[in-house]
Amino acid sequence: MRALSGLLLIITLPTATSVAAQWTNSVSKDEMTNEQVVVAMSPHATSSRPMELPYSDTEAWVGFMCDGKNEWVYIDFSNTPNIVNSEPTEGFSHFSTRVRWGTEVKTVQLSQKWGASAISFLDGRDALKRLTNRSADSLLLELDWYGNGVVYFQFSLVGAADAIANARASCKK
Repeated sequence: MRALSGLLLIITLPTATSVAAQWTNSVSKDEMTNEQVVVAMSPHATSSRPMELPYSDTEAWVGFMCDGKNEWVYIDFSNTPNIVNSEPTEGFSHFSTRVRWGTEVKTVQLSQKWGASAISFLDGRDALKRLTNRSADSLLLELDWYGNGVVYFQFSLVGAADAIANARASCKK
């Protein structure tokens, strides 16, 4: 009996792991206008090292959103990011940081609407191209987070291209 339960564990463990690493899709509809927004979202990630309070429970995820007219690539957080060395402009803060798409390290420009929990890629076309071309299986984001120094969030890109294709197809309807 002991060998059988070990065998079952080996069979079910890969299934549970692959399901956890998948991107998901969702649709929300504005009840007043009946307009819909479709989202493709990565699995949640936490920082590679624990952050101090009040950010110790922060999770993040990569998102793609479309409404039939526009598309956005963003990274959303469960706690509003407090990024150091950002340049304030009218209603937004802009900053440069490094990301690693698979093995390629690149400096990118990001923006955050004041008080918002999400940051957006200023060059959303490049980010979208990288999310959909299947050449990288992960995205590593570096942020200089107030009170915590430099922190890193690693996101799975497994399933990103398919989830974004599904979102785009729903946006065209």
